[in-house]
Amino acid sequence: MTRNDLRRAMRQGRVIEVELRSLQCCGYNAWVIEHRGTRSAFADERGQTLWRDQASLKRALRGCGVQEVYWRQPVSHDEIIGRPTPLGADEGLRVPLND
Repeated sequence: MTRNDLRRAMRQGRVIEVELRSLQCCGYNAWVIEHRGTRSAFADERGQTLWRDQASLKRALRGCGVQEVYWRQPVSHDEIIGRPTPLGADEGLRVPLND
């Protein structure tokens, strides 16, 4: 999903939430979840969905009208150190995108 696509989706009220994910050792990406159930990766001008730093990704999302993201981690700290994982689904951490 390009910036223009995301701006349009935000104006039309089609977006349920935006998930921000940290990818081990390589950067960040964002997923846009729409009411109809589709999940689209947010891409930069070159079509790249991997962002090297969180600040530029947040700025781009904020520029498209996104006011908050949900921070999700595919691998929890507990899993990394070998603790049993919780049975419930992780809702993620709501992070406002303030100026």
